[in-house]
Amino acid sequence: MKRIMLLFLFFILIPSAFAQWHHNSEYVTTSIDISAYADVKKTSPSGYIDTATINLTFFPKEFENQEIINFSASPEADISGNTAVFRWKRPDGRIDFRYSAEVRTKNAITQVREKIRFPIEKLPNEVLDYTKPSKTIDSNDEAIVRAASELAEGEDDLYAVVFKIAEWTKNNIKYDLSTLTAEVSQKASWVLQNRQGVCDELTSLFVAMLRAVGIPARFVSGISYTNSPLFPENWGPHGWAEVYFPDYGWIPFDVTYGEYGWIDPAHIKFKDSVDSDEASTYYQWLGRNADLNTNKLDIKTNLISHEGYAKAPVKLEASALKKSVGFDSYNLIEAAVENTGDYYYATELYLIKPKEVKIIDSEFKSILLLPKERKKVFWILKVEGQLDSRYSYTFPAAVSTVSNITSETSFASSAKEQHVSFEEVQQAANLLKEELRKAYSGNVLLECSADKEEYYEYESGDINCAAKNTGNIFLYDVNVCFESRCITENIGISQSKNFSFEISALKAGANEIPVTLNNKVVSKANYVRYSINDEPKIEIEELKFPENASYSKNFTVAFTIAKKSKSNPKNVFVSFAQNDIDKKWHIEELSDSKKFVLNIEGSQLRYGKNSYRINADYGDGLKKQYNANRAFSIQLTDAGLLQRLVLSLNKLEGLSSESIIVMLLTGTIAFIAVVMWLFKGRKGV
Repeated sequence: MKRIMLLFLFFILIPSAFAQWHHNSEYVTTSIDISAYADVKKTSPSGYIDTATINLTFFPKEFENQEIINFSASPEADISGNTAVFRWKRPDGRIDFRYSAEVRTKNAITQVREKIRFPIEKLPNEVLDYTKPSKTIDSNDEAIVRAASELAEGEDDLYAVVFKIAEWTKNNIKYDLSTLTAEVSQKASWVLQNRQGVCDELTSLFVAMLRAVGIPARFVSGISYTNSPLFPENWGPHGWAEVYFPDYGWIPFDVTYGEYGWIDPAHIKFKDSVDSDEASTYYQWLGRNADLNTNKLDIKTNLISHEGYAKAPVKLEASALKKSVGFDSYNLIEAAVENTGDYYYATELYLIKPKEVKIIDSEFKSILLLPKERKKVFWILKVEGQLDSRYSYTFPAAVSTVSNITSETSFASSAKEQHVSFEEVQQAANLLKEELRKAYSGNVLLECSADKEEYYEYESGDINCAAKNTGNIFLYDVNVCFESRCITENIGISQSKNFSFEISALKAGANEIPVTLNNKVVSKANYVRYSINDEPKIEIEELKFPENASYSKNFTVAFTIAKKSKSNPKNVFVSFAQNDIDKKWHIEELSDSKKFVLNIEGSQLRYGKNSYRINADYGDGLKKQYNANRAFSIQLTDAGLLQRLVLSLNKLEGLSSESIIVMLLTGTIAFIAVVMWLFKGRKGV
C-alpha cells in the first residue's frame, strides 16, 4: 500500500517567521532615552573647569515621515539646527545629561514613477559634496571605481544602477560582528578588499560605489529594530544610506536589511552626514589643570505602539517546475512577482522549505520591479536522498516578502518517480536568466498548452501556443521553438500569433517541456505539462497450488494480479475457472498489485486431472482492451470407490435439470434391464 507523508507542520511556522509588526505597520511610536556622563579630573589640587559644553548631534529630529511628538532635556539644552547644546558653569565631580523623545514614524515610500536617466547630467550645488570622496568613504579608490563601473556599465536607468550596486553589496559582503569591524569603522576600500563588515561598513562601501559613478549618496545613522539572534537587544544603533534622485530628493536604501528605495517604520533617523566617521558628541571645556573623562552614549528605545497596516504593492505566485521527482533529484521553485503599483519597487524574497530539501545557492533573492512590471525569480532545490522508500513525500514550499506577502506551492517525491538531474533544472534556470537579462521580455505574453493532459505511448498530440506583443516595439524574426523544431514569425505591436507543434517523442512519465520565444530583444519560456502513460500491463504472478490433492482435505490456490506498468489498468475483470465453473471479480482501477487466496474443497474436484485457468481482461483510459491469463492443473489421486462415485456426480455440475433427469431415467431403465436379465438367466438354469 502506498503511504504518503505530508510535511504540513511547516506552514504553521510561516506566519510567526514573517508577520512582523515593524514591516507591516503604518505607524510606529517609540520612546527614546539618550544619556551620558563625564567626570571632572583634576591634575592638581587647584585645578578646575570653568565652563563645559556638550554638543549632541546624535538624537532624533523631524524628517520626512518622522515626527517628534514631544521631547525633554536635562539639564535644559539649546536646540539649534541639528545640535543639542548642554552647558555647565564650574562643574565639579561628575556631569551628566539626558535627552528623551517620543517619536512617530510613518511607513511610506517615495514613488518614483518615471525613468531617471543615468549618468546624471546636472546636479544642484547643495548635493555635490555627496559625490566626493571622504575620510572613510574613499570613493576615488581604483578598485571601488572599477567595481562600480562594471555594475553600471550599459545601464541607463538610475534606479536600476542604484539597485544593482545595493544588491551586489548585500550579496558579496559578509556581515561580520568581529571586533575588527564592530569597534572601528573601516574604510570602504578595506571592506571591498576583505569582503566583510557590519552595517556601517556595508553602507560606506555602497555609498562609495555610488559616488564613484557620480551618484550623490550620504550616510544615515540612527536606531532600528531587529529580531536577529546575533544581537542581545532588539533596538540598537544602525547605519543606512540615502541616495539623491533628481526631482524626487533623498531616498533611503538599507543594504544590510535588504530594503532598497524604502525603509520600514522601525528605522528612526538621527542624522545624515557626508561620512560615517563623523562624531555624534562633541565635548568642549575651559579650565586649568583639569580634564573631562568622557563616556559612550547610553541609548534606550522602547516601543509604545504600532498602528495600521501598510500593504506592499506586490503580488506573488509560486510554482514548482516538476510536480513530482525521484529521491536525490533536483527541482526548481519559481515565483512570478508583479508590481501592482505605478512606481518603482524593490523587495527581497525568501524561500522557506522543509529540512529534507536543500537550497542550491541563497535562500534570499532581491528584485527590482518597474511600474506594473512582472518578473520571475527562482531557486534550485535538491531533495536529499536519505528518505524512506516506503513513503511518498509531499514537500511544501513558500515564497514570501519581508512584509508577509506569501505564496505557497508543493511538489511530491518518491522512490518510484523519475530522477531529475541538475543539468535539466539548470537549463530551466538559464532560460529564466535570459528572460531577466532582456528587459523587453516583460512585454511579451506566451501561453502554451497540450491538447490533452494525458496521452498513451501509441497516441499523437499537439502543443498549441499563443504569443502577444503588449509593448511598443515591433518584433522581427521571433523564433518560437518546441524541442528541436522552430517557427519564425514577426509579431507587431499589440499583435498576437498562434503556433502549433506535434508531440513526437512520447516519453513515459510526467513531462514539463519548454516552448521558447526569443530574438535579439526578447526571451520568453512557457512550460507545457502533460503526462505520457505507458500501455497498461498485468501479469499473473506468485501462483501457488498443490500438484496433487486428496478428496478428504481442503487446499488453497494463491495468485497475484501484478501491475507491471506505470499507468493503471482500468476496468479489470478477473476470473478463476475451475472445471468450467467461473469465479469472478471486478476492479475499477488497479493502482497496485492485488493478491487473491482461494480455499478449495477436495470433494469439489473430479477424479484425475482438474484444469484451472486464471484470466484478466482490462483496458486503458481510451478503452483499448488487453488480456493476461495463466492455466494450470491439479491431480486428485487420493479417493476411495464410494468417493469416486460421489466425484462422478460432480461431473453433472453445469448440466440442465432436464438433462440430469433424462440421464437418471436412462440409467434406471438400464439398471432394471440388467437385473431382469440376470434374474431370467438364473431361472432358466
